[in-house]
Amino acid sequence: METVAVQPPAAPIATADAAPRGLRRRLRLALAALLGTAALAGAGVAVFEALRPDPPAGLPGVTAAGQVEPTARLAAAAAAAIGPLESAVKVVVRRNDTLDSIFRRLSLSVEDLATIRSLPGIRQSLDFLKPGDVVKLSSLNGGLTSLERRVSETATLSVTRAADGEFAANIIKNSLEIRTAPLHGRISSSLFKTMNDLGASDQVALQLAEVFRYDIDFAQELQPGDTFTIVLEKVWRDGEFVRDGEILAAEFVNNGRTYRALRYTLPDGRREYYTPDGKSLRKAFLLAPVQFSRISSGFGLRWHPILNHMRAHQGIDYAAPVGTPIRAAGDGRVAFRGVQGGYGNVVMLQHSGGVETVYGHMSGFAPALYVGKHVAQGELIGYVGMTGLATGPHLHYEYRVGGVHRNPASIKTLPAEPITAALRADFDAKSATLLAGLAAATQQNPPIAGR
Repeated sequence: METVAVQPPAAPIATADAAPRGLRRRLRLALAALLGTAALAGAGVAVFEALRPDPPAGLPGVTAAGQVEPTARLAAAAAAAIGPLESAVKVVVRRNDTLDSIFRRLSLSVEDLATIRSLPGIRQSLDFLKPGDVVKLSSLNGGLTSLERRVSETATLSVTRAADGEFAANIIKNSLEIRTAPLHGRISSSLFKTMNDLGASDQVALQLAEVFRYDIDFAQELQPGDTFTIVLEKVWRDGEFVRDGEILAAEFVNNGRTYRALRYTLPDGRREYYTPDGKSLRKAFLLAPVQFSRISSGFGLRWHPILNHMRAHQGIDYAAPVGTPIRAAGDGRVAFRGVQGGYGNVVMLQHSGGVETVYGHMSGFAPALYVGKHVAQGELIGYVGMTGLATGPHLHYEYRVGGVHRNPASIKTLPAEPITAALRADFDAKSATLLAGLAAATQQNPPIAGR
């Protein structure tokens, strides 16, 4: 934007009409540089209207003859035209941002910030910022008038300035609304791509894989043309979509075989998935302790890539990037955690019935994992690596019964406890609603396929 310097004329300006046309144009340009073009149209008119009458002598910038000095005229007229400077901005927090840096960047009063920080009970809610957080700020002539930021999904910090200049802070509670939405898709390239085409997040794809993790190996068994139907929770707040929620019901057709899962909340608050006839989908052991990996070496004889001879491979290797989470295949106790020969970093878990599982070549262990600790099925125990005798990052997984190696892929385990007789009527009533939702979703538009 062009900035033009305004030179005072030799003689005082009596009226706006008496000002030369060129000077009036230069005054407009100078105001444009100061005020911005959006304010120029109204401000320019107000300035020249203010220049028309002569104010009484004795005021600052007024001569004894009652004439206004040109620079004083311009400043007074511009101030009258501008009025109070108000602004409202929405700031997206960047990495390493603090409220101090944000206030200084916006030329807001840091004294106001210090006053707000002194208010009781809000310091942590005020100062704990994460990249991506949003802070809404309003100001008047550089002084803060309000500040708002969300501190959780259900709470918003609101700071306002009263007419007497004092600040007050409140935590506003925001209620969440849970809605349900149907999803119906057909696999073409990947589960993630299909889910994204339906407008759902990757987290929903991971949830779906978790629901059917005992029956379908999503890394090995997914087929083009497989279909799925989901009744999904959607979380809304104040009329705005917040995030995808949990899967209430799901159907997956894998290689022509249909699997169904219905979520049910048990009296102790646990949420489990069951088949429509009340059988638990959860089994004693997972099909694979690493999600979305591929089998790079199966169980049996093979040519060892490092030792260069035939050797029995007494487990399954799952190729995955370094750092991929490894989960306990079943409930158990940590029998060993450390370094052991060709296994490198290894964890050995003992389970009931004389079963032992082994997880080798880890890059690291889960925090607070120690010998003797009890772990639950699906709990994080470590991360994929390539320690020990390994040519690339992968998990070496073994399943032993009474010290004898078994092929983990051939293990068929019993499901957990089914719905009890005492809960059967409640389960059937709630399941009927979920099954109706699945049927309605399936009968809607043809399933979307991920390209």
